[in-house]
Amino acid sequence: MNLPRRIPGATLGGAMVLVVALACGRQRSAGPDWVASAPAGSVMALSGQAGWLLEQRSFQTYLAKFPYADQTLDLFLKKARINPHQESGRINFYVMGFPDGKTPPDFLIQLGGFKDQRAVQMAIAEAFPAEGSLPVRKKELPIYVILDINQYHIRAVADPAGRIWLGELRSLAKLDAGTFPPRHPVPNAAEWVNAGAPFQGFIRTQALLDGLSGNVPPELARNLPQGIEALAWSVTPGEGGKNGLHRFELAITGSPEGIVQVAPWVQRFMAAASSLQGGQAGQAPEILQERKRIGLRCQLTGEQINQALAKLSQPGLSSLVHRP
Repeated sequence: MNLPRRIPGATLGGAMVLVVALACGRQRSAGPDWVASAPAGSVMALSGQAGWLLEQRSFQTYLAKFPYADQTLDLFLKKARINPHQESGRINFYVMGFPDGKTPPDFLIQLGGFKDQRAVQMAIAEAFPAEGSLPVRKKELPIYVILDINQYHIRAVADPAGRIWLGELRSLAKLDAGTFPPRHPVPNAAEWVNAGAPFQGFIRTQALLDGLSGNVPPELARNLPQGIEALAWSVTPGEGGKNGLHRFELAITGSPEGIVQVAPWVQRFMAAASSLQGGQAGQAPEILQERKRIGLRCQLTGEQINQALAKLSQPGLSSLVHRP
């Protein structure tokens, strides 16, 4: 078995470190729960520490692109009397399809990892009227009415693990299809980013380009590297606000041929990160690569991270001060 080895990135003047990870029966690390529990039909997702995420104005703007998503979350938190700033849990937003004006908003919101998930479930039962049950993977989950507007029927259910799901009934029914299998490109990509980062996301690039090309934001389709299946990213704020350096990680999965095709794009990104870092002290950028996966780790300023996320049609960050 060949152990991972480090090779100096000579083409970038030694500023970059290339890590070639030869997967030879290596045990894989567990990815974050919000990815492991992601509905199999998800094409894009965002995740953040609850109180921190809701402080980001750009996240609220992003939710507003999906009819009633921001209203659903706000109403739920207020009526259930949940103060996200006093909780350690995460808010996870899954895009099941882009709205086109003809179909209901296709999204799901998950609240997971809260200090007392049972207390959250009890708060739901007290704040919202019950309405039958939803069959999900041979279990009947109680349904609670959140919002009814025209043809949109927003409901809440709690899964057996205590996670709370909010969404339109037709979107909630997609939970019955289960989650991504362990070797799926999405969880494989998520293994290579910081599972504890305050802000994370993933994109199923091939699913977007193949099946939803008519509704994919033009800037996203334009900036997606070719030959890849999924990517995951994370942001870990450092000190110094927007002008300081913050940890940015990106992982890409695909076929061996796709990884070969995308490697120059990753190298160009890393070269730009090295030059943007300038004289600021920080850890040298790294590339990690194996047969079906390539990743990068670097430190960027808040503005540089916002520019990188904008290329992926992901919301930027109005504040990068870390509040654990």
